[in-house]
Amino acid sequence: MLKLSLAKQQQKIKPKIEDIIVEFLEGDRQQNALEFVAYLRTNKLNPCYASYNAWWVNYKGKRLISLRVGCKESVRYGLSTGSWHIGHWLQGFNFPDNIDDELKQFIWENTLPCIHCQNCAPGHSGSILGKHFESICYLRIENPDANGLEHVKKLLECKKKVIL
Repeated sequence: MLKLSLAKQQQKIKPKIEDIIVEFLEGDRQQNALEFVAYLRTNKLNPCYASYNAWWVNYKGKRLISLRVGCKESVRYGLSTGSWHIGHWLQGFNFPDNIDDELKQFIWENTLPCIHCQNCAPGHSGSILGKHFESICYLRIENPDANGLEHVKKLLECKKKVIL
């Protein structure tokens, strides 16, 4: 009998992100990821299974962020085993003018070059809050700590306001 790959198994059962976090992450990374997902659920922003070790978080039918948990098959997405990231798509989103300098710096530090992981390759060029970037596709917050997650929460609130 043919055994299904982990990706095919997930496609069938659409696992909860918490189960995958517990399976693949450890220590502070696991705790931060679980606390962030709990925050999302408390705020009625439930992660929906998208693909292998990946979930979307939508608000009023619009995508807010993506979540991905790393394992050996995730190298294509720039993730190593035991890591996770939050992706925030930039296309079609205008940041409010009143973003404080600390949040602006966080955004710039996490605006990473396109790594050709999806169909958007080679990314796009443009300005984000007054700083020019080449070949980018989205903010990729890798293994965020508690401070990083606070910035992510502020970004979520900004994007929710724009959607409303």
